[in-house]
Amino acid sequence: MTSGQAGEAGDQSAKDFHFPALVNGLDFLVSAVDSLAIRSGPERRELKYAVLHLRAAAETLLKARLEMHDPALVWVKPGIFNDAQHKAGDFKSCGIETAIKRLNSLSDDEGCDVALETLLDPDDDNLTQLGALRNRIMHFGWSDSAVAVQARTVPVLALLVEFVSADVLPYVESPADSWAAEQQMERVREQLRHLEDFVAHQVESLRGLLDGYEASTVACRSCGQFVVVLDGGAIDLSCLFCKKSYGTGEEAAWEFVGMSRHLTIKEGGGDFAPCTSCGASAVVDVHTASSPDAISWICFACGTEFEGICAFCGLGTYLAMEDMCNDCYEIRLENF
Repeated sequence: MTSGQAGEAGDQSAKDFHFPALVNGLDFLVSAVDSLAIRSGPERRELKYAVLHLRAAAETLLKARLEMHDPALVWVKPGIFNDAQHKAGDFKSCGIETAIKRLNSLSDDEGCDVALETLLDPDDDNLTQLGALRNRIMHFGWSDSAVAVQARTVPVLALLVEFVSADVLPYVESPADSWAAEQQMERVREQLRHLEDFVAHQVESLRGLLDGYEASTVACRSCGQFVVVLDGGAIDLSCLFCKKSYGTGEEAAWEFVGMSRHLTIKEGGGDFAPCTSCGASAVVDVHTASSPDAISWICFACGTEFEGICAFCGLGTYLAMEDMCNDCYEIRLENF
């Protein structure tokens, strides 16, 4: 082989398709964050692929960490693991939720070398919502604002940056691979900082419209920000950040739980509990800006907050006992 032929062979080798799990996951992650953090604002096509690639990054990176410990754990059924099939990619792999459960299980095992520093939750709402958005894009198509997609993806990006930095890179054996991965992560961190600053600035600019309404402000289903104010009597609730429209309070309540009132009732289900303040059937258990880590019962039509639903009359109200309102309690006292 001549030197020229050797050079051509080397050039071709550099162009060959070679994406092991970690390299593949990081490539998806870089692609996603580069599209989301475009300073002039991402276009529609860039947003679409950012969502698809971010979801792929999450799944691939989680499974890459499993594979570092035991390749069989990437399989849906680890007991039938076959090394030749694994290397050929001829197998069915587990999903994100299962990968997280397996990583957590390994971390809880004191005799195992997997000790996670990142808090991973298989029911993480941000991962769930990203997955739902990915599915809509893949199977049905979807429309949303650019800022909604950017805001919705930031928590997932932050989670993956923490996970890769703390729980993946320290276990990469090859110094060259570790260095290359760290260079990619520096790029991701820089772009993430830009996105976080952008979202924080936008939300902060709305502070004057939100102050004092924290108890009746819920998180938007599109962007995930606590900026939907249930201000009472509104016929067209909307997100102050991404401008998503929800319609009336009753319509918004059904969208927030991801269900159809028509189909639910048609199939034998019930409506939401009526509100004792405004009469609308729109009392829902949600998280609010004032209590983001707890459940609050709130009427989407008027913004009134309640202690719960009376198990006897079915109204959203204040409770005299654990599951009984004052009126029902008094009626039962009179009957004794």
